[in-house]
Amino acid sequence: MVSAVHSGRKSPRFKIETPGMIYDPKGTPLFACTVRDISATGAGLALSEDAPLPESFFLTFTRDGAVRRLCAPVWQLSVVAGVRFTDKS
Repeated sequence: MVSAVHSGRKSPRFKIETPGMIYDPKGTPLFACTVRDISATGAGLALSEDAPLPESFFLTFTRDGAVRRLCAPVWQLSVVAGVRFTDKS
């Protein structure tokens, strides 16, 4: 079930629990994550390991990587992070 989170953001953020994968800009897989919430402008992630996110990376939402967004980290605290989408959608 998807529910909206209202916190004064520009875009409403929706709570989800979807497996994801983080790839570097060249397409090399880095590590898995769980997309915990999403909006038109970004997402909240739970990372599978405590590793710094690169300055730019692809976040995939499907096992085959067909659905992906180019991202940049906004904040990170250990295995929890907030990212913004940097590609045009």
